Amino acid sequence: MPTPPISVIVRAKNKADTIGGTLSALRRQSVPAEVIVVDSGSTDGTLDIARQWADRVLEIAPESFTYGGALNAGAAVAAAPVHAALSAHCVPESNTWLEDSLRRYERPDVAATNASTWTPLGTLIEGTYWQTLEDVLVDPIWGFSNHASTWRADVWADFPFREDLGACEDKEWSWRVLAAGWTIGYARELGAPMAHRRSAGLRPLFQRLTREAEAMVSLGALQPLTGGAALRAWWSSFPSESRKPKFVRRLSPYRVAELAGAWNGSRLAGPLAGGRPFESLVAAGRPVPNRAYLPWI
Repeated sequence: MPTPPISVIVRAKNKADTIGGTLSALRRQSVPAEVIVVDSGSTDGTLDIARQWADRVLEIAPESFTYGGALNAGAAVAAAPVHAALSAHCVPESNTWLEDSLRRYERPDVAATNASTWTPLGTLIEGTYWQTLEDVLVDPIWGFSNHASTWRADVWADFPFREDLGACEDKEWSWRVLAAGWTIGYARELGAPMAHRRSAGLRPLFQRLTREAEAMVSLGALQPLTGGAALRAWWSSFPSESRKPKFVRRLSPYRVAELAGAWNGSRLAGPLAGGRPFESLVAAGRPVPNRAYLPWI
């Protein structure tokens, strides 16, 4: 049997309610894919569903799980020249997601692909936007996300994901790859919806934002979010469009959970091995953007 053009790594734990839809969507893709599920201790039937759909199921100890470690485990056994990551609660927006992603690798300098509607400067993406190191300095939060992404296997071999981060292993990976001279292609059709960030509930949302802020501040990409700045953002920061009036949006428990998580993560951030790599990998002696971690609230 010939090697498929792409291997998809699906990280999962207790996703019996969603993983079937994710895996069946992969089997509907217009190009064949090797499907690898990396499970970190499911007890709800996730493994039974995974074995029905996946080519390979890896089981790792839940106490050793990190997002980067799970991806590295899957990538280490993947056979295809291009890898993909897809969260177990995500469904690609089209049956040509993998095919459309693979087309971007016709450029030899492309390390990875991802989805975005807007550029780092806030302009609408038409066609493909090719990210460079300068974009990271404009907005460190914008960019690569492993909820639905692809990358070259040989680039991953040179740049595996960090396994000591509680979140943002995707952003940190992209900084190293871009600093090495590669580019990452973004297009509107290359993704999967991210509504899961809020649909999981307030406590998981708070925990997610805590992990993300802790990682970004520890890496040196952003400044800690103070309590006063969080309160000012709650009152006046409305970066996303909505028909709801501002006084209604201020009452949203999701905004409160996101800002509280960003503040908590900033408070917990500490030094990582090797110091604050953002300065050395990305800024190259230039001033780090003086921005605190603020979620898209």
